[in-house]
Amino acid sequence: MSVPPPPQMPYGPPPGDGNPYSSGGAYGAPPPPPGQPGYGYPSAPPPEQPYGYQQPAPGYGYGYPPQGPTDGVTCRFCGGYPAVDATVRGHQGLLVAYRMLRMSGPFCRTCGTATVRDMSARTLVQGWWSLVSWFLTPITLLLNLVPHNKFKRLQPPVPGSHGPQLDPGVPLTSRPHMAMLLVPVSLAVTVVLAATGVLGPAKHTPSDPITAAPAPSPSGLTFTPSPPPAFPSPTFTMPAVPSITLPPVTTPSAAADDTDAVDAAKAGDCLRNENGPAGETTDTHPKVSVLPCTDAKAQYKVIWKYLATSDEKVCEKQPKADSWYTRTYTNLPALNYVLCLKKLK
Repeated sequence: MSVPPPPQMPYGPPPGDGNPYSSGGAYGAPPPPPGQPGYGYPSAPPPEQPYGYQQPAPGYGYGYPPQGPTDGVTCRFCGGYPAVDATVRGHQGLLVAYRMLRMSGPFCRTCGTATVRDMSARTLVQGWWSLVSWFLTPITLLLNLVPHNKFKRLQPPVPGSHGPQLDPGVPLTSRPHMAMLLVPVSLAVTVVLAATGVLGPAKHTPSDPITAAPAPSPSGLTFTPSPPPAFPSPTFTMPAVPSITLPPVTTPSAAADDTDAVDAAKAGDCLRNENGPAGETTDTHPKVSVLPCTDAKAQYKVIWKYLATSDEKVCEKQPKADSWYTRTYTNLPALNYVLCLKKLK
């Protein structure tokens, strides 16, 4: 009895080893591995690319701008922070008088360094021209080391928090003003040499005269010469040396203090022009002082203060302002400012 063969497929087996997913089979190539082009993505994502929102900038939170200073202290020139309160000093000698200068903060690191270098350089040139200045100039330069060390410990101003800043320039030791230190040194050396007699006339000690022994006379007698007759020496009376009385040394005038007070004026302070009552005309040389707003002599009230500008048209932005006070500096335009004022009844 014979066994019939198993039934055959009508279309035949698939080519190859019978696996329909093998390469070159009837059902196509196997799917590509994940991450390759053509499998769910147009292309592979770049490495280390974050999904969703971008990473925040370091130091400022999740995309928010930097916050203001926690202590409320900002630089008086550029408005940047961090800032520190300090006073920078200067000195000027005026032959028979002198002036003590000062600039109060707060300052940031950049503007404070520029102020110390500028006022110290001016002191080196202008601070030796009176008798008292020989002692006050070195003291002033040493006192400026205190605010200089404060500014060095500050961090640079936060980017985007400040306006135009002062230019620090080169360090003080690299400026030609340092050559003025030779003036006190050369004078001190001259005084010391004159006191020790090095620069005076040479002093000669007269030597003892040589006395010759008298020659013996032929008769054995000794001849002794008689001393010369004494003549009275003439006497001279020197005229009296006239004395010079120097005027007393003056202290800084009140106008300088008022100028510093006006420089530190801010919104809400009250002013008075000592040249006359408040009027409609323009005073090109006002003498302005700061007064309490409760004082009956107060004439103006500060509405706003604009720094680093001398254009009074900025007060048009303040509808309550009807007057202005402008302060300009020729060598340091960044110190310019405009006070927008309102007349008090």
